[in-house]
Amino acid sequence: MKCPNCGAVASAGAKDCAACGVIFEKFKKKLDVLPPPTPPRFPLWLGRTIALVIVLSWMLALVVYYKSHPAKPLPRRGTGTIPVPPPDAHKNP
Repeated sequence: MKCPNCGAVASAGAKDCAACGVIFEKFKKKLDVLPPPTPPRFPLWLGRTIALVIVLSWMLALVVYYKSHPAKPLPRRGTGTIPVPPPDAHKNP
């Protein structure tokens, strides 16, 4: 008999595992209580493929947007295009 917990070989009539100490009857009852695993509703590769397509299409949309709307250069400081407040403007009257 093989222990379901640790995999050690136990004698055929043993009630517990000599290696890990699990009691076979209690372990069997726990396995009987657990519901059987349910298979996924759709294959795992399909979900990953859909996620990849969504991410790639979002990235493509960003590239198209930024290629069609080029960034405008920021004006350089001191060229007169940015109004500079007078030095006393931050003081309270």
